[in-house]
Amino acid sequence: MFAEIIINTTAKRLQQTFSYIVPEGMAVRVGSRVLVPFGHRREEGIVVALQEHLAEPADFTLKPIEGLLSTQTGFQEEMIRTALWIRDYYVCNLSDALRLFMIDKKGLVRRDVVSAGPAQPQTADEARLQTYVAGKGRCEKGALSRRFGQDLVEKALASQVLTSRICYKNQIADKMEDWLSFAADDTEAILHGRRRQQELLQALKAKGEGPVSYWQGQGYSRNLMRRLCATGLACWSQRPARTTNVLPSLARDEAFSLTAEQQQALKVIGSDEHGKTYVLHGITSSGKTEIYMQLTSQALKKGKQVVVLVPEIALTGQIVRRFLRRFGDDVVVMHSQLSQGEKRNNWLRMQNGTSHICIGARSAVFAAAQSIGLFIVDEAHDSSYKQDEAPRYHAVAVARQRAAYYGCPVVLGSATPALADYYRALQGEYVLVELKERVGHRPLPAVQVVDMRDELARGNYRVVSDALLTLLEETLAARQQAIILLNRRGFSTFVMCRKCGYVVKCDTCDVAMVYHRQAAHLRCHYCDAEKPIPTVCPSCGSKYIKFFGSGTEKVEAQLHELLPTARIIRLDQDTTSRKHSGDRIIEAFRRHEYDILLGTQMVAKGHDFPGVSAVGILSADSLLNIPAYWAGERTFQLLTQAAGRAGRGDIPGRVIMQTYAPDHYVIQCAARQDYRAFYDQEVQFRKELGYPPFQEMAKILVQDESEEQVWRKANDVAAALNSWNQDHGDEVAVIGPYEDVIKKIRNKYRVVLSLTGKDLTAIKKAMQHLPACWQTGVIIDIDPM
Repeated sequence: MFAEIIINTTAKRLQQTFSYIVPEGMAVRVGSRVLVPFGHRREEGIVVALQEHLAEPADFTLKPIEGLLSTQTGFQEEMIRTALWIRDYYVCNLSDALRLFMIDKKGLVRRDVVSAGPAQPQTADEARLQTYVAGKGRCEKGALSRRFGQDLVEKALASQVLTSRICYKNQIADKMEDWLSFAADDTEAILHGRRRQQELLQALKAKGEGPVSYWQGQGYSRNLMRRLCATGLACWSQRPARTTNVLPSLARDEAFSLTAEQQQALKVIGSDEHGKTYVLHGITSSGKTEIYMQLTSQALKKGKQVVVLVPEIALTGQIVRRFLRRFGDDVVVMHSQLSQGEKRNNWLRMQNGTSHICIGARSAVFAAAQSIGLFIVDEAHDSSYKQDEAPRYHAVAVARQRAAYYGCPVVLGSATPALADYYRALQGEYVLVELKERVGHRPLPAVQVVDMRDELARGNYRVVSDALLTLLEETLAARQQAIILLNRRGFSTFVMCRKCGYVVKCDTCDVAMVYHRQAAHLRCHYCDAEKPIPTVCPSCGSKYIKFFGSGTEKVEAQLHELLPTARIIRLDQDTTSRKHSGDRIIEAFRRHEYDILLGTQMVAKGHDFPGVSAVGILSADSLLNIPAYWAGERTFQLLTQAAGRAGRGDIPGRVIMQTYAPDHYVIQCAARQDYRAFYDQEVQFRKELGYPPFQEMAKILVQDESEEQVWRKANDVAAALNSWNQDHGDEVAVIGPYEDVIKKIRNKYRVVLSLTGKDLTAIKKAMQHLPACWQTGVIIDIDPM
């Protein structure tokens, strides 16, 4: 048997598979992670195919696989297929695509281990070094160099005072536990007079088997168990450790009775037999989550597993609690703030079928499974489903690809569907299912648009308008809650000298630094660099330093001044950096420990707070001026979602939208919560200008620390693509290279090329083989957002 293996490395140029012999008796399968010789080293490989004969005779001697790294954490055939699709669609390395499915990205770790050598030290430092290493037995070279200095360690190695060798550590070895099993029944002759062994054997006979830890808990010692095994009446073995669920137990609830619209939606999606994609367009508070749970229940009855995606880690707590109350221990969670052990445990629970529901953020789409019966994508329009690091996949596209293998439906739920998804639903590629009424016939919130130009003319220079202040005062007086959205964190958005116009910028990024008053420093929101606040202008030396713009910190300070008795809590990237901190803030607000929840777009995503009757949206038009084709769509989604947080309980909701562009069609449609009117106007613009969904797009970003080199690389890419394009009838528009919107980030200059066309499949396939596209610093982004 021969195995085709991809080496698990991030090297951009190493894309092909390599053939190895499978030793007789080694339990290798497609997806196994194995140890293989590779050149003069040992590397981790992933088996992507097995075959009895090589496609072409090898003109060299094939090497055998040296070891199986794990029998538990391999890939299923479907995962391999999906990874191959990701490689082709998103133009990336196969190893990068495979790593998306891994909890432990690198199973094999290479270590340079140093021992005391045979030579006599020539200096006191060498003698001290050799004595230290001899006392330890062996040390890692890196740690030794940090302690004694690299030059001394290298000199000692060269003179044989120390010797080194390469060791490999397997990080994904199966976690094993000891088991005790019943083996024979001839008890009277062998165990006569051995009361404790007799008791253990009878208990073991009744139970059959169990982990040694269980029998220890029953009061039997490991020595007693080993003596029993020596008689042949019991058997001691090792098995993969059992996984456990660490989620809290909550009181169970029952399914709600559905409205007529919900029943129809459940009927349409629940009867799916062809694995279609459904756009579940339900206005805010129309009961989409209850449909998710009842669809999940149907899938579980068929013995299937379900993957539920949410856009933010902060949202997992809310939906996990609802699913836990309904499905209990069948639920696991996957997101980036879990520890490595927690991720691995939950991954294995899904892989071995112990749990059937996986809920998580974007990366949960790669959860292992035995048989998936349903994918649910909540708030499917959200841009956070698009990965911003290579490979730049979109979770919805991956979910649809995996669902096609299992023949199961994908549900894209949203009050503001992505324009491209809604278009495909109207074209018949997807199925449109709509919920047009709120549960309990609750009305949509009343929305008032406030023109901030009028506020300025009246002498109101605050961030909060008079109308919003009045609404907040009335809300607090009625002991109700409010949410305020400002999609900008920090205190002030930039710091400028009023005398010379100098703006304090990040040293490594071509962006203004943001003032954070609570931390008392300036911070770059791209590289997190920090600077002290200047007292005089670094350029002209004047004292006329002023803070401009407003962020969530500044609004929080103003609200404390205007509403001194209000209990205010902030939800943004600065307050949710610690594990579970976002969930704690949301739950504290839900328990009415705070009156006002202030934050960035995180406050607008899917939260269900029955006590919230008021929502204030500051700078409602802030996204409209972004130079991107999706600016209108993103603005409409954010405003509509934020407004939908109000009036979800028994109290009617009221919303204030503050803007400098009150007549803009996006603002007007959002105020009316009229998605179809927005769609009809926006889709026409997209069609006229050739933007998605009418054409496909790709972006190629080139980065380099040298401005000269970044342009050279970008021109090489452009030349290669234009040459291919000319040979294929100029079917793709190659635009650029041109300077990126942000010229430099983290000391790297940025230059961009754009590709547009009806179908980019052919040029993407060509890019896999164009050396210019695989230069260091070249990043390919398909369907950029």
